[in-house]
Amino acid sequence: MARTSRLRTTPTATVAHPGVIPKQLEDCWDEPEPAGRPASTDLAALQGAWVAVSGRRLGKLLVSGTHLALHFADGDIYLGSFTLEDGRLALMTVAIEEGPPRHRGQSALCLCEVSGDSLRWCTAGPGQTERLTAFPEEGDARFLCIVFCREHRDPRS
Repeated sequence: MARTSRLRTTPTATVAHPGVIPKQLEDCWDEPEPAGRPASTDLAALQGAWVAVSGRRLGKLLVSGTHLALHFADGDIYLGSFTLEDGRLALMTVAIEEGPPRHRGQSALCLCEVSGDSLRWCTAGPGQTERLTAFPEEGDARFLCIVFCREHRDPRS
């Protein structure tokens, strides 16, 4: 018996051969695995107002696009822009544009991790050249580590 082939002209075309179970054309190849979490997802998760709930220096953080403002409870205010590199932990490089004169114009190499409404952020300090690859032990005085919680606006205001 001669081989027959049927091809429907619908988006889910089926190819049939005698003795072969028909398959959807889409089942004939593997979809590529999605790439790692894109940095834009981390960027989107960082947006908004954050309040420090633990760490050596308490304060508020405001992130808008790739710009941030960090107002510490002791009065220091930092303004800057940042870039993110993707990974399990986001690598953040902050360019300090305004702040205390000793830090102005320097970069801070940071780690950050967003989990829901919680942000864990750590840096070795402005001007340091070695980037953290993991969060340090709690209480390590060489690093400034802060845990922030997302600040939600009261819908009544």
